This record gives sequence, C-alpha cells and structure tokens, in this order.
Amino acid sequence: MSDASGDLAALLTTLRATVPALHGRIGTPSPDQLQCASPGNPQRIAALHAHWQRAHPGAGRHYWTTRSWTLLIWQPIYLSLLAVHLQHRAPCLGQLGQSVCDGFVGGFSLPSHSPQRGEQQELIALAAGQIGDFVERQLDEFDRVASIHPKLARLFAVDCTRAALLLVQRRLGLPNSALRELEACWLRALAMPRSSALLEVRLDDGRECLALGRNACCQHFRREDGEFCSTCPKLKPAERQRRLREELAKVD
Repeated sequence: MSDASGDLAALLTTLRATVPALHGRIGTPSPDQLQCASPGNPQRIAALHAHWQRAHPGAGRHYWTTRSWTLLIWQPIYLSLLAVHLQHRAPCLGQLGQSVCDGFVGGFSLPSHSPQRGEQQELIALAAGQIGDFVERQLDEFDRVASIHPKLARLFAVDCTRAALLLVQRRLGLPNSALRELEACWLRALAMPRSSALLEVRLDDGRECLALGRNACCQHFRREDGEFCSTCPKLKPAERQRRLREELAKVD
C-alpha cells in the first residue's frame, strides 16, 4: 500500500470508528453516488428529495427541503472536522462521492490521495475552504430541485459544524474553553453566520456542559411522528435548557 493510500485508509478507519454511518472507501465515485457538478447529479438530488416527499407527504415542503439539504452536507463537514482534529489531516473533497440508501446519505468514496498534513490552524483554513466550496456548489445544484434560502442553507452548515465540534470535544476530552476557541477558529475560517453560540448547560451534579444551540429548525416537528428536538430554536430557552439537562445527564 502506498503512503498516500495508507494515510487515507487510516483516516477512514478512524472516521468509521467514531461515526459508524461515516464509512468510506478509497476509489472514484460510482455512477449512483452523489457528486457535485457531475452529470446527472441534480437528478440524484431530486430522487433524494422525492423520497422524503413520499415518506412524509403531510410534512410539507419546508420539511422535505430541510431534510434533503442537511443530508447532503453532513458528511463532508463531519469528515473534515474529524480528520483535522482526530488525525491531523485534511482530505480533498473535490471528488467526494456520497452514497444514498433508503433516503439516507451515509457512506462515501474518496479517490486515492495523501491528505494534507500541517499545523492545526493551517488545516482548519484548508478544510474550511473546501467545506465552503462544497456548500456553495451543492447549493447551486440543490436550487434546481428545491428552493432554499442561501442564508438558511449556510446556517445549517454552521449547526452541523458545531455538532461535529461537540463530538470532537467528547472524543478528545477538551475543556469547554478549548472548544469555544475551536468554534471561533472554524467559523472565522468558514466566513459563515455566527448568530448564536454553543449553549452552556449546568447539570445537577455541578458539571457545566456545552450543547448545540441551533440557528435553524430541522422541521422534524412537521412529521406525523415528529416533535421538537431538544436543540430546536423554536423552543423557549427554559424548555430547551430542561431538555438538554436531561439528555446530558445521561452522557458519561
């Protein structure tokens, strides 16, 4: 195995061990995978959107659009942040292929290459640039299928970035102050909206935890089986704090 393939294979092993749905293979995208700017990609995005229309016809266009968009962007964001902080690498996203099964986007392919090594700030800048390019290219194609306001689309990317950073904190045991510094670094590098920050939640045992304060609602409550998420911006602050305390108290 070449050094390039070895570095990438090690990264893919770490990603899958951290998030099982984030399972990757080394190779060019297959014809049925989502890939920005590839022939037929708008049709593949349309098929994803149509799946959620069929699955929850009563949820409405806000849910179908939001669900489809967030599925399209979660993997490149998570794999980039986890690569930078768990493996000190920044893979190239230019030819990322994403797999779809039963309406869920999970699994990906990356052509053989050597992920960039460097200092943390250098890797954050590189990875953030790639994420920003991906989001803009994907947004251009997504708008041919379903309209989503660009600001809202980018807010979802910010939410996803913060969620990935919280996972990094748990994996590395980072103090809250270090996570806030990383949050600021990433959002500066992404040049994305910063309308809210990570929420401080004080537990009954005295622990002070950070939790996701979402900028944008995922619209899950519109489903027949849906409800407001604990991180939903539509909840009153006191109710959101109560739910988050209950959830975080169960985390070791």
